[in-house]
Amino acid sequence: MQMHTDNVIPFPLTRRSEIHVCPHCGTRSNVWQIGRLLWGYCDEHALRWVVADYHDVARATINRRELRKGLEFLSAFDEISA
Repeated sequence: MQMHTDNVIPFPLTRRSEIHVCPHCGTRSNVWQIGRLLWGYCDEHALRWVVADYHDVARATINRRELRKGLEFLSAFDEISA
């Protein structure tokens, strides 16, 4: 028997404002797609943020080598969200 938890509040993704540029300097160094997420980053301020979420990306189309390279690169940046 599976118990239903009724005290879980879903995260309100639709109310989040989108971040397209660094909040400090108003620019972005580049973007990097990791899996279904497109990450923007600022080299000067060592920040990263999600620019887009591609829900339709299939797991089979994800290049593991590029995924690892992107994860290692962006792991040094601090993540920000709105």
